[in-house]
Amino acid sequence: MVTIDEKSLSYFNQNGMYWPWPREFYQITTDYLKKSGADLIVYDILFDTPDFDRRNISGTLSDKRFMQSLKRANNSILAFKSTAIQDSVATAVTRYPSLKHHQIAHEAPYHQPHLLTSRPINKFGNVAQGLGNTVMSGDEDGLIRSVHLFDSLAHKGFVPTLSMAAYLELQNEEHKLAWTDKGLQVGNTNIPLQENGDYLINWYQKGGVQKGTFPYYSFHAIVQSAIKKMRDSTATVSIPPSTFKDKIVIIGASAAGLGDIKSTPMSSLEPFPGMEIQATILNNLIGDNFITELPFWLKVTFLLLLCSGIPFAIAYTRPTNGAAVIVSFLLIILFTGLALFSYNRIWFPTGMFFVMGVIAYSGSAAYKYFAEEKQKKKIRSAFGQYVQPEFVKQLIAQPNLLKLGGEKKYLTVMFSDLAGFTTISESKPPEELVSFLNEYLGAMTNIIFEHSGTVDKYIGDAVMAFWGAPISQKNHAELACRSTIQMLEKVNQMTPQNTDTHARFGIASGEMIVGNIGSYNRFNYTVLGDTVNLAARMEAANKNYGSRAMISEHTYRQVKDKFLCRQLDMLVVKGKTKPVKVYELMADKESSKDFKKLEKAAQIYQKGLDSYYQRNWDDAISTFQDVTELLPDDGPSQLYIERCQKFKNNPPAKDWDGVFHLKTK
Repeated sequence: MVTIDEKSLSYFNQNGMYWPWPREFYQITTDYLKKSGADLIVYDILFDTPDFDRRNISGTLSDKRFMQSLKRANNSILAFKSTAIQDSVATAVTRYPSLKHHQIAHEAPYHQPHLLTSRPINKFGNVAQGLGNTVMSGDEDGLIRSVHLFDSLAHKGFVPTLSMAAYLELQNEEHKLAWTDKGLQVGNTNIPLQENGDYLINWYQKGGVQKGTFPYYSFHAIVQSAIKKMRDSTATVSIPPSTFKDKIVIIGASAAGLGDIKSTPMSSLEPFPGMEIQATILNNLIGDNFITELPFWLKVTFLLLLCSGIPFAIAYTRPTNGAAVIVSFLLIILFTGLALFSYNRIWFPTGMFFVMGVIAYSGSAAYKYFAEEKQKKKIRSAFGQYVQPEFVKQLIAQPNLLKLGGEKKYLTVMFSDLAGFTTISESKPPEELVSFLNEYLGAMTNIIFEHSGTVDKYIGDAVMAFWGAPISQKNHAELACRSTIQMLEKVNQMTPQNTDTHARFGIASGEMIVGNIGSYNRFNYTVLGDTVNLAARMEAANKNYGSRAMISEHTYRQVKDKFLCRQLDMLVVKGKTKPVKVYELMADKESSKDFKKLEKAAQIYQKGLDSYYQRNWDDAISTFQDVTELLPDDGPSQLYIERCQKFKNNPPAKDWDGVFHLKTK
């Protein structure tokens, strides 16, 4: 493929030669290709007007030199374009010697007569070995999938496409051409055609200049190599003559500005220059790489199997698996088409079967609609009051979640407890106590739902919830912490004044088992595992530190950029041997009104904690006291002041690592 590309246009522009170029360029190229031993030279370029004069270049002389090169080559095919009928032009064209051997045995049953609107000037047409039509019409979507191999010229003869003209020239003998019920007969070769007479192109792979099916060479590089060889036959050139020996060479345009870029089924991979479409067709013809259509009786058989198989499959699968059924059938259609095409070059009408498959599926799905709606109502009734709306939707979409079983997932779990609830319960009659508890749990639940959480269970005034299941959430740790901050604020608004009633929270992130756990008659969608136990222990451990919300290290790593946190301790919970770092969730960095004050306190606190681990008891005590000046009721600072005073009087062992062992649950 010799291409007039952007590089060639740019090269000649820089040397004062603008498009269209002098015909001498094509003379140089034709002579070089002929001397190189090219079997055939095909020009996918219209030479329909005489060349014009340029500075130091005569248009007439330029045309003459090109004509002489075509005559010397004696193996060139030129292009023309056709549209509608006109007898006078058709008569003139059929007199070209290059068309004398392209005669059809009888009237073509498919195509209407055409007019050559752009044809080579006589001096070129008379010396070329063949002429070929370059007009290609796309389908309704604009894609070129098939072409006419011949067009009638006002009933005065038939002219081939450019690729067919090249193919006929390569036969080295005149063949009688005839249309049969199987296609187009050229000598002993039968070329299959579609019902409308078009030839269905067998595409190979992505096209274009970069790593396509056919090798491309820039036109200017050919000219450079030819001129260099003319000056010195022993010179080394960028494109040596051996490149084209015994090859068919097609010369055309791939530069976008020259308007010969076509849309094909392969265009999404790489734009297709018109000349590569011609090359593809020619390669089909030379190698007998034809595509044939599926026989009619096979189409009917497959259609019957499809329209009966889909309803049968839908009837014996869950309604929600209908999509999988139709996808499976469509994949069968797709792979059947691919297999037939790959191994036998049989074209399988996947589009038609896709449509029929969808119709069959739609009818089957409609038949089961009422049963599916009944199931949805049952799920809404059973779960709508206890889980977030998203969970209900998930259950409707995937009823299999109601089966027993679980899976391991990385989630965040939260435990909360209302400290001081005993005092409230003793001061209120049963009716008011239940009302308060319902109001409290309702408020906590609403906040959890607002942040896409799942309420696991209520145990008295305690709430257990988790995030990340059944609907996956990448920011489940953030959602849990944001819920906790809002719940702390809500509890402060709801609890009676002048009481020591407050909420405590434990939050942990990590792997846990989640699913429906219980018996077939009664089960609960819940979470289990060490991470869950850790969250429960941390919730209870808050009372040791005077903190409100304790989070695990895994949670801290995910939320530290959005929330103000401080390390509380290196803690070994009851029943475990390995310490874990625990942190206090203090404030939302974006919405907290006291953020600056809390941030300053947290910074001072960290210095005190560093001194504590370094056994600088006096420095630690002094620093923690500075924190209490900012936050008088700061429980963690008061706890560490007590620890430092204790260690000051009774220093820990030399192997003390700062880890605190929690003795209670």
